[in-house]
Amino acid sequence: MIVNGTDRMSWRQHFADILLSGDKAEVEAATDAALAALARGGDRAAANAAGKAAAKRYRESRGAAGVAGGFADHSRASPGGGFTASDRAGGPGPATGSAQPSPSANALDWPRQLAPRLFDLPARWGWQAAPLAARAATHVELPPPRPQWVEPPHPDTGALRATRTRAVTRLTWRLAFTVVLVGAFTTYRFAIEEQVAGFGSSAGRVYSLVVLVAAGLLALGVVRSLAALNHANRNIRDFERPYLTMRTQERQRHDAALREWDEAVRRHAAAAQEAERAAASGASGPRWYPVRPVSQPIRIDVLGGDIWRHGWASLLVTFGTSVLTTGQQVTVLDLTGQDVAGGLVAVAAASGRRTRWTALSDEGSDLDLLAGVPRRELPECLAVALLGRPSSPAGGDQRQERALASDVLTRVVRSLDPPLTFARLAGAVGVLRQSSGDGVLTTDEVTRLAGQVADLDRTEWATRHLGFLANQLDVLARYGRPSGGLPLWTDDPVSVIATPGDRDDHKELLDRMLVQLAQIAMQQRGPLSGVLAVAGADHLGGKLLRILSDHARIAGVRLILMIDQPQDDLEKAAGTGGAVCLMKMYNHRDAAVAAEFIGRGHKFVVNQVTRQVSKSFSDGGNDNFGASTGQSGSRKQWRSGLAGRPTGLSDNRGHTWSASRTWQTGDTVGTTTGSQRVYEFEVEPREIMGMPETAFILVDNSSAGRRVVMADANPGICLLDRVASTPIEGS
Repeated sequence: MIVNGTDRMSWRQHFADILLSGDKAEVEAATDAALAALARGGDRAAANAAGKAAAKRYRESRGAAGVAGGFADHSRASPGGGFTASDRAGGPGPATGSAQPSPSANALDWPRQLAPRLFDLPARWGWQAAPLAARAATHVELPPPRPQWVEPPHPDTGALRATRTRAVTRLTWRLAFTVVLVGAFTTYRFAIEEQVAGFGSSAGRVYSLVVLVAAGLLALGVVRSLAALNHANRNIRDFERPYLTMRTQERQRHDAALREWDEAVRRHAAAAQEAERAAASGASGPRWYPVRPVSQPIRIDVLGGDIWRHGWASLLVTFGTSVLTTGQQVTVLDLTGQDVAGGLVAVAAASGRRTRWTALSDEGSDLDLLAGVPRRELPECLAVALLGRPSSPAGGDQRQERALASDVLTRVVRSLDPPLTFARLAGAVGVLRQSSGDGVLTTDEVTRLAGQVADLDRTEWATRHLGFLANQLDVLARYGRPSGGLPLWTDDPVSVIATPGDRDDHKELLDRMLVQLAQIAMQQRGPLSGVLAVAGADHLGGKLLRILSDHARIAGVRLILMIDQPQDDLEKAAGTGGAVCLMKMYNHRDAAVAAEFIGRGHKFVVNQVTRQVSKSFSDGGNDNFGASTGQSGSRKQWRSGLAGRPTGLSDNRGHTWSASRTWQTGDTVGTTTGSQRVYEFEVEPREIMGMPETAFILVDNSSAGRRVVMADANPGICLLDRVASTPIEGS
């Protein structure tokens, strides 16, 4: 008989969804068994049972180590293949993409490498990358260029200097002329005086007068030349005085700029040295720092996560090992069906700690679910678990149904002898419905129950509810050993209880029952202590989780709730325990809820940019015309004081004309930017939707103040170099 590929693909997908381990080899074994059953003529139910049996035999053949190692060493069965949570979390162990297990599939190499580091480091939930400024502070602003001295333009003193030059020339000629005359007079003085003496005393007096007048005229000419030279020098000094004052001021500013430049160069050198020290410290210092809340929160809400639960698995490894290091116990209720705690079990086992991993399925298990539950608390516990919550907000009040269930179960518990099992409880409810009891009850028990029948309401509504209670108890009876099995809660350092990945009424009933049993265990202060993690708690509802949180707080048990979609009543309860880890989200509404929880802040953003472009052009001109006429003359003056006839005449005429034309053009470009203070998300929803699988945002409200930190739960970070042992200062 030939089975087409489509049937094989559908069976493979079916077993990939319902099997906990996600091991491709286990999925293929179950698929082969199911197809073989169909080939023998069996129906779909028989094929499904054959596949589950084959998967169970495969798990038993691998042993406990193989079950734990399946988390790391096999890729999860999916249409696209891919790696498991631990592989994505940085585990160095091999990942197999084929359907057949490799010889090293059971080798726990990556847990053995992670365990020494994870159990040696201080308490942490993940790692925070070192700030960029500490890792690479190499950019330092360069100093301005050195100021250069530019000589101010000197005023034009050409005319004044030409005047001084003429004065100097005139003084030189007069001095030279005076020297020549004085030298000649000195040479021929005696000869001249002898000749003058021959003309008599009158000639001597005239000679003396002429000498004195000539000396005076020569001295006067020299003095006038000196005065003209002094006047020219004074004019030059007065003309240059504003320039020299301005030049002195500019020189002072230049000297001040030089001093500022020297100071800027010194600051740049100091900043460069500091940058080099910071860069050297960043190059040799830690690149990852542990992240944890300032104080221990009473409850931790993990919101979001990738569809393969790699982020949840990584967070359980990093956080769980920190808890185990302190000697506390970690208990995980894995309601996802995706083995999110397999990595923690593997790492804990590699460190030599006792672990227990138990999968509950409708084929039964080695657990006695009701072991250790007080008889007086069992009726109320079962009433809450069996009835659950309304399927919709309009589901109605269930207090009447719960009261009837509690009354019936109280009568049943009082009428039965130990041990109490789900099968015996279902048979007792059947007796109250006037059935045979299925042979699981003794004659005395049936007699006592029969005496209770008359006290019960026999209406149709009550009869239907009795049938519902019997059916639900029968469903729970499939998941555990009737009696004498292992207790549900132990004192093992790591204990994992996993339920199937189905999303049906039986699955939700089992999950509610486990939550109720956890509440009773915490009330008794028994083996359930330390940390309780509930993975995949979305379908339990906010009310049930709040009650569980209250029990955990009273019992001193730290509760971790891993919720995929924080909507409806779950959104209202998020963060009430002090700490929240926000992970990758796919739905835009979930991301918006997470962004609202992180909060908003004020900041300035550019809200308007205006660009203005303008051109201008102007044209102008003027014309000027002028004319002038003039006449001048001179007359000779006679001794008698009368004016003589004119001796010279001059006549002049002039015309002036001027014209000017101006053109002017200009381009103006202006840009105006306006900023506005806004109140926006600190982290945008799109950034939350684009986060890596193992990254999370820690919102810590466990102490005074509020702290938001971006971290990564990848346990493989502990194998890297330069991982700090203490958190960043001030964080």
